[in-house]
Amino acid sequence: MPETTYSKRSAYGRLSLFYIAFFAVYGISIPLWPRWLEHHVSLEYVGLVLGAAYWAKLIVVPLTSWIADVTGNRKIILICLAAVVIFGLALLGLVEQWWFYVIIWGVAGATLSSGVPLSDGLTLRAHQSLGLDFGRARLWGSLSFIVFSVAVGWAADHYGINAIYTAILLTAGFLLVASLLLPGIHTPTEKGKSPFFKPLALPNFPLFLITVALLLSTHAGLYGFSAIHWSQLGFSNAEITLFWVIGVVAEIGMFAISGRLLERFGAMPMIILCALGGMLRWAMLGFLTSAVLIACAQVLHAFTFALLYMSFIAYIGKRVPPAIAASAQGLYDSLGTGIFFGVFTIIAGWLYEHMGGAYCFYAMSAISGGGFVLACILRTRVRRYERTQGATEITTN
Repeated sequence: MPETTYSKRSAYGRLSLFYIAFFAVYGISIPLWPRWLEHHVSLEYVGLVLGAAYWAKLIVVPLTSWIADVTGNRKIILICLAAVVIFGLALLGLVEQWWFYVIIWGVAGATLSSGVPLSDGLTLRAHQSLGLDFGRARLWGSLSFIVFSVAVGWAADHYGINAIYTAILLTAGFLLVASLLLPGIHTPTEKGKSPFFKPLALPNFPLFLITVALLLSTHAGLYGFSAIHWSQLGFSNAEITLFWVIGVVAEIGMFAISGRLLERFGAMPMIILCALGGMLRWAMLGFLTSAVLIACAQVLHAFTFALLYMSFIAYIGKRVPPAIAASAQGLYDSLGTGIFFGVFTIIAGWLYEHMGGAYCFYAMSAISGGGFVLACILRTRVRRYERTQGATEITTN
């Protein structure tokens, strides 16, 4: 279906439905999936199963992003990815040996993760062609994450651990339906010219990529060790869950207003602000022991994730040609939630074991400080480049 047949309202509804379905699956897989796995493979292999998806992602994300740029059709790829996730989950209900879990979830988990840059790329294209508000469509995913993680967690407590498997299989089916309903908005392609690494040739893009990926990956300490740290401080599971919910609610609020902020101030100043937010948030989480103050620190998730990610999207939309936008997003996803995230998780784990949870967060604050320096350099370079280009155009004309 040609993209011109979609109204702004129709595209918004279809994309919002996809985000609801996608983050329903994510809301189960991130906090709850390990709990189901530990009932089917021994604890020593749970890490291998989860890690397999992480390493496979380094292949699947670049490959699918490259295909998206070659074909210009993200919808059909998202449909295929959803089908692979369902097939993989169905197989997991039939196998027993741990190495089957490693192989199957390695593929299915990496396939699921690949949906993030592709769906966001499709939404960005809708923003460019139809004027759709990216943040307002994306916030439905954050809301869905909260609802489904809480609901399925409650179901697992009351109906048994297999409620997690049933729920993730059903929501994966929902994801396939939502994928089929996505707007078929195509991206112009450059015939024979869509290598995955082509965005790296763009002016200032390598520095931009490293900066935002570095800042995003400071969440490694939060995702890996915050629950353990807070538990050791004496907080209950319910209180720890509330800390997470506060962060996601703040994320939703920022998604709702980020479009106006970026339109007024631009991506560069917002990335600098996000770096400052990271320095403050992680330092606070390192030394705070009060539930109220920890909750206040969690509100900064609006800056360290939501505004940072929207600044990334705004930069891509303005400075990266649509024909290679999927590859640019795939590079970010591979570096930020792949390589950097994995390295910082190892660092955070070592610090937690040898020096305590506080130093795990202090390290993330220090890394955010490095990101702040890079963001300032990036802003200077981008401004200098764009002034030069403007002067060149005036001279030429």
